[in-house]
Amino acid sequence: MRRVKTGACRTAPLLLLALALVGWVTLAHGPAGSPATRSVHAVAQSLPSLTVAEREASYLGSVAADARVSFTLSLPERDGAGIEAVLAAGGGLTPDQWASRYGPAPSLVDRVRAQLAGARLSSRWAPGGSLLTVSGSAKSVGRFLHVAIGRFALGDRVRFYAPLSRPTLPASVAGDVAAIVGPDDYPAGVSAIPSPEYGVTPKQMTNFYDLGPLRSAGLDGSGITVLFPEGAMPDVSTLTAFAAKFKLPPFDVTVRTNPGRWGAPATPSDSWYANYAGEVSLDLEIVHGLAPRAREVVYVGSGQPSGTLSLLQAMISAYPGAILSASTNIGNCEQSPDARATAVSASAIFAQAAAEGTTIFFASGDRGAFECIFDQEPSTAGDISVYLGADSPDVTAVGGTTSFLATNGAYYKEAAWGEPLETWGSGGGISTIFQQPSWQVAPGLGAASLGGRGVPDVACNGDIVSGWDVFSPPDPSQGEKGPQEYSSGGTSAATPCWAAITALIDEDLTQQGLPKVGFANPALYYFSRDPAGLPAMAFHQVTEGSNLHYEATPGWNAATGLGTPDAAHLADDFEWYDRGHPA
Repeated sequence: MRRVKTGACRTAPLLLLALALVGWVTLAHGPAGSPATRSVHAVAQSLPSLTVAEREASYLGSVAADARVSFTLSLPERDGAGIEAVLAAGGGLTPDQWASRYGPAPSLVDRVRAQLAGARLSSRWAPGGSLLTVSGSAKSVGRFLHVAIGRFALGDRVRFYAPLSRPTLPASVAGDVAAIVGPDDYPAGVSAIPSPEYGVTPKQMTNFYDLGPLRSAGLDGSGITVLFPEGAMPDVSTLTAFAAKFKLPPFDVTVRTNPGRWGAPATPSDSWYANYAGEVSLDLEIVHGLAPRAREVVYVGSGQPSGTLSLLQAMISAYPGAILSASTNIGNCEQSPDARATAVSASAIFAQAAAEGTTIFFASGDRGAFECIFDQEPSTAGDISVYLGADSPDVTAVGGTTSFLATNGAYYKEAAWGEPLETWGSGGGISTIFQQPSWQVAPGLGAASLGGRGVPDVACNGDIVSGWDVFSPPDPSQGEKGPQEYSSGGTSAATPCWAAITALIDEDLTQQGLPKVGFANPALYYFSRDPAGLPAMAFHQVTEGSNLHYEATPGWNAATGLGTPDAAHLADDFEWYDRGHPA
């Protein structure tokens, strides 16, 4: 979230959607996102994907033989049909139940770890988890993965190591591993979206999405935990400024770091810090504005591929049953080189989380139906694609809308977010990696009618034209001092909107002795079909606009999913659902 000034012209502040870069990923490797600074008057300057970066960067020679490098192995789960049945029923497993029946078999893990140890590589594994985090000397890693590892410089600031060819596993473990991520430490990136000054307030969005009855009933997120995977932390003064302006209680924020496992977070001395910290400010402030007593837990890493997956695994293991709001993604698009392995690795983590009752909201991306445009890689399938992470059947993918408030501040209407001149819009489309889940059935959407998993599932205010009023740390390179206030949008704003509403609903359900929302998708699609006895329609259907390719139409659509939330109606529907809806 940076502001760029061109000459004497004052330009609009910027909104960010954080994208994690994934380097070489092999199926038994992946795309990269791009940090950018963009304004109405400035062309985006972005980091290319890793494969492009290696072609464009200066080669500095081999990594020292004794230098420490790392990569991640994704291990297969057990009983895929059983997992699908559990998720279709809304999850509800305990971590022990997941580990004993569905997680990777301990015997398989022991076998792979023995081979790693024999190759002088150390590894970490948490029971039930799908990831093995592996590290060792560059010499040992290179020998095990049959690659040479080089050092590169891209411009004046970016230094990274990466393999010079595609990693491959020894035959002794190849059959036991689903995917490899790494080895590289190419930095994660963020994209920036232009926005006007200031924007809608928490009070306006409370009215717009019908949170008023929940807040009037005393619900404020107390006792509920919302998790955020991020690449930096803003200074306290930024969050204090937001809370003070909107007369909110102080933030309840816990920060978790582990540089050895997830990489070192960005610091104010890094050129990309303002972007990273601005994204975190956006996430935390939107949740705080709508659910001000929710506990916010931020896991902060570097965004480096193996670290990002390990960070996600750590989050869902430490906080089963929480709400996870992810605007930081694991790559760009499904048509990126070797995206399938990255998607498989991430989805294994998400399946465990969903089965254990974690609610995961994932930003669907900000390039409309054209996520591959941002990848800067040629694609045999063209630029039409969906975002990695949001494509997983085990998350609730969140798209974006343009919101129109009535003159009294209430709901008027929404349109799918799409800006053809700038190629910004609500990420959405049909996955070519994952099949359409059994629960993804809605009006006008039959079983298996899509040919793949449809994205997004739902939407919320995301257009910068109707953006959110937030504060962000200053960007010293722009001469800024003190917290900066501006309007922001994107699906990275829509995602914490849904997380905050779910925090209020979880609090309501908990007070009544009912299960929390957990894996939301089976219930959300069930509500969309208006079953007999449903208390109220849960969604505002969006039937105007497009995401530059897919039109917003009645029923589910690939621009806004099922629609945007009516929070009070959703709470009533979940109460009814938990009390024993008809099958």
